Order: sequence, then C-alpha cells, then structure tokens
Amino acid sequence: MEFKHPKMIDLTEQVPFGKSLPNWLVEWGEKKLGLHALNVAHEHIENDWESGSKENFFHLACRYLNLLYELEGEENIPREGPCVIVSNHPHGMSDGLMFGDVALRVRDDIRIVVNEFLHCVRGMRPYEITVDVYGGEAAKRANMTGMREILRWLREGHCILVFPSGSAATYSTKDGRVVDDPWQENIAALIRKTNATVVPMNISGHTSVFFQVVSVLAHGLRPNFLPREILRDGRTLHRISLGKPVLPVAFESKSDAQLSDYLRLRSMLLSYREPENLVARAKASPVLSPSESESIAPSEDAGILASEIAALPEECFCYKGENSPFCVYATTAERIPHMMKQIGRERERTFRAVGEGTGSASDTDRYDPYYVHLIMWDSRERRLAGAYRIGRSDLLLEKQGVRGIYNSTFFHFSPKFCKLISRGLEMGRAFITPEYQRQPASLDTLWMGIGRYLNKYPHYRYLYGTVSISRDYSFASRSLILSFLRENCMHDEIMREVKACFPPKGIGLRSEDSRLLSSALPDVRALSSMVSEIEGNGTGIPVLLKQYLRLGGRMVSFGIDNDFGGVLDCLVVVELDKTPERIRQRYRGKNYTPAEQCPCKS
Repeated sequence: MEFKHPKMIDLTEQVPFGKSLPNWLVEWGEKKLGLHALNVAHEHIENDWESGSKENFFHLACRYLNLLYELEGEENIPREGPCVIVSNHPHGMSDGLMFGDVALRVRDDIRIVVNEFLHCVRGMRPYEITVDVYGGEAAKRANMTGMREILRWLREGHCILVFPSGSAATYSTKDGRVVDDPWQENIAALIRKTNATVVPMNISGHTSVFFQVVSVLAHGLRPNFLPREILRDGRTLHRISLGKPVLPVAFESKSDAQLSDYLRLRSMLLSYREPENLVARAKASPVLSPSESESIAPSEDAGILASEIAALPEECFCYKGENSPFCVYATTAERIPHMMKQIGRERERTFRAVGEGTGSASDTDRYDPYYVHLIMWDSRERRLAGAYRIGRSDLLLEKQGVRGIYNSTFFHFSPKFCKLISRGLEMGRAFITPEYQRQPASLDTLWMGIGRYLNKYPHYRYLYGTVSISRDYSFASRSLILSFLRENCMHDEIMREVKACFPPKGIGLRSEDSRLLSSALPDVRALSSMVSEIEGNGTGIPVLLKQYLRLGGRMVSFGIDNDFGGVLDCLVVVELDKTPERIRQRYRGKNYTPAEQCPCKS
C-alpha cells in the first residue's frame, strides 16, 4: 500500500541503522511486528479526516483495526464532574483504543493516561497524558509532570481514563493464569485528593501465548511485540463492562493501598459470569418457574389462628416487646395445626419472592412435627409476622439418630460434630413475611424470643444452622461472599468435622482476587457495602448472615441445595459463651433469666 502520510510507526526510525535496511526487509519486519496494520489504519484515518470526517480518532481506529466489543453499563459514566475510570489491562494498545471509544460516547473532556510507547500514535496526542512505566527510578521522577497534569485536569472537573497496572497483564506462575500487574497506589492518591467519582471497568480477554513467553523470558522486550497483539485482538469480540460509580464517601477511611486494592477488586468482579454448568444445574433444579409453580395455598382464618395462639399454655410464651404488638411463642406442631398450615404457606410465599422456595403451594416437610416452632405473632393485626424452626438436637439424636437432624440431609456430620451439636439447637427455616421485612424491629424481636427460649434451657451451648445465599444475588456477589467467609469467618477446628453433600464448585474468587480481600474489605460491613454496590439495589449481604456474624458465628461448611432453587447454603455455628457480652445481655437479659411471664392479649 502506498502511504500519502507519514507512517504512524516507521521501523527504520526504531532500529539502529534502519535507514540503510533494504525496503523488502523493512516491509517484512513491519508486517511481522504488527506495525503494518497500524500504519494502514492510520492512513485510512488521515484520509477520512482530509475528506471531512468528524469522527474521533478512537472510533475510527477501532473501525479500521476491527476492534469489536459488547458494552454494558455505559450509563454508569457520570456526564459531568471529576471522574476517573479505572480498568484492567489485558491486551495492550487495543485496550486504550477501545477505552477511549467507550468514554467518548458519554463525554468529550477525557484524557487517557498512556505510556511513552503510545505517544507515537499522533491521533491520541490531543487526548493523552504521558507517563513512562518502563523507565525505573528516573522515569518516576519524570512522571511527576504527568501526575500534576492529571491532578489539574481532575480539579477542573474533567474525566481521566487510566490503567493503574501501567502495562499489559502477564502470566503469573503463582496463579497459573494471566493477571494484571500490581496497581499503582499513586492513582489512588490522586483520586482521594480530588474527590473524584470512580467508575470501575473491565475488559475481557488476554494476550497471546507468544507474548506471555516473551514477558517471562525477556520482560524488557514486551513493548516491541505489543503492536502484533492488535492483529489478534481484531479477531475476537471483546466484552467491556462498566460498574456502578464509587462515590468519594466510599473511600474516605481507606489508605491509598486499600483504595487501590478496593478499586482493582471492583474492576475484576465485573468479569465474573455464571459458568454454563451452574446455569444448567439451576435449570435442572426441581424448583418450578413462576408459570409452573403451584398457586400459594390460601391463608388460614385469622380468628382461628388467634384462638390457637390464645390457647397456648403460659410456658410457651417467650417475649413481648414494649409498645409493640409483637409476641413471640415457642411451641410444638400438634398444638397449632392451623398455624402450621399458615407457616407452610408463608414460608413458600416469602422464599419464592427471593428466588427460592419449593414450587409447591405450601412449604412443609417431615421434620416439622418433631421440631419446636418459634412464632412471631402480630396481636394487633392478628397475623403471623415471622417464624423460626428450632431443633433440640439432644432429643432428636436420641429418638431418631443423626437422620433426625434436618441439615444432615445436606451435610455429612462426623461423630465428633454430633457430640458437639447434642448440646446445641438447630436453627432454620427462618422467615419474616414481606409485609414486616422493612420493620427493623422484626428480626430483633425474633431474636429476643430466641434468647428467652435459651434461658429456659441453659444447658444448650451452641446454635447452628444454614444461611442461604439466594440466586437472586449476582454470580459476582455470591463468589465474593463465599470467598470472604472462607478467608475470614471459618471455624478452623469444627470445619474438619463436616462435609457438604454437594459442595459449591465453580463459585468463588480467583486466587489473585482473593488476595485483595484483607486490604480491600477489612470487615463484614465493608463486604456488605460492596455487595450492595454490585447489586445496585441497596441489597447487602443477607440480614440473617449478618446477624449470625454479629453473634460471633463461624462457618463450618458450604453446600448447594438443589431442591431449593440451587441456593448456596452456609453452615454456621455460634458458640454462645463467645457471643459478645452486650449482645447476650440484649437478647437474654442482663441476668440471663426468663422474661417476665406476662400474658399477651391476642
């Protein structure tokens, strides 16, 4: 091809004695290194501009280099105000071209932070701030000019695009895959100084095996082989995802290192997609779709339910809140036949609303007759507000053996664990009906009842049961929650005594992302906040999981319940003598004595 304009990258200017090389050798070298494709694309762009085209450089470059991508989350880029878009860097030059094309869809006041190698791309110069990621200590001093320019641009209310790793991802022997280089903390420092909104971004894919070999064997030669990667990138469809904006308030208390790890984790989580085998497993679950599910059973007569509550003996009463219509009772199934039908109905209605449930008209099972049922009754409205099912494990083991324990259906218990839970209560099948879920007192009242119930049986030393992570949570959130719990909340001794029948496979963070957890998410509150940001609807981690962790609960195993919508079950054990004292006093009273047995008018 004849070039009317100067080449974007002329090989004769890049190598010693280049001007003396024969033309055929220069052409061969430029094709092998990928420079010819860049020069051809550059020529087309120059011709388009001469013909009057108003399209920006990034859009034209993506067109002529055949860089195709699917984009989601474009609406997450704020249209005004200081903004930093941070992205992983899986490929090299093509990442920058697609990055610029994406950002210019929304705003025209962008600057992209690039390394000196890309400075030769003339079309990028109006948009770039240059740094040198390959030059060592001398380059760091020179880069101060670039840092000051970034700071000025953000303070003026504009948008910066940056790859915090500074260079294309490389193969990690530690992780057995291609991963981003460490993200630079100086970018986090600039974000903190300017109170910029941050938008995490993720680009799919990775560089070629050839480039990875070069990276391992001759790291310094990597820049020379980046152009040839663009030819490969033009043969695939890339997925680009933009996450929810991170507002300045989210990183006020974080150090630069913590903020850097936090933003990297947010970026990487955008790449987590549910594996096809897990989707297939969910579709194979017996839980029916809404159109196939049975209609919810009719509600029981309120008068009959109220009569059953009123007829309960005084020993069944556990708790009544002050200035509250809620009363909590604990009783066995034979005393409340109509209430048991209502419990089954409300279980199914409540669980089905969050993507769980059995698909039947009522959710009852063979364990209900043998368990104690903790009932939260609204005496003013004369309706069931919530319930818990409590298994007195010593009695169940004595009469039925380990198969009498509900969770033995999903987990294999060792004899040592069976001995431990013989001094414990199995907690499960908990629900608060949708009408009461937004009332903060609902869950607290249930636990007041549990505390008073424990006062009646002080020989129980443990609470245990499962907390479900619904499939209504995204795959990224489920993976994040599971990995955080494994990293921070395991009972190191007891976990060896329990094995899940169907352990979760294909769920969880990759090793390089798990290493970010301790810095990015120092506690449960930070985890819940990130889950809420990922879900975008204010939903943090499950309220019941948060409650068990407040009580000092530790995880012992994880399993998949294929009979209940494919939910992720987290088996938790609470050692009551290790529960924080202030929480024990709240739920059991300062002297750990049963609450005053006052009648509850219903």
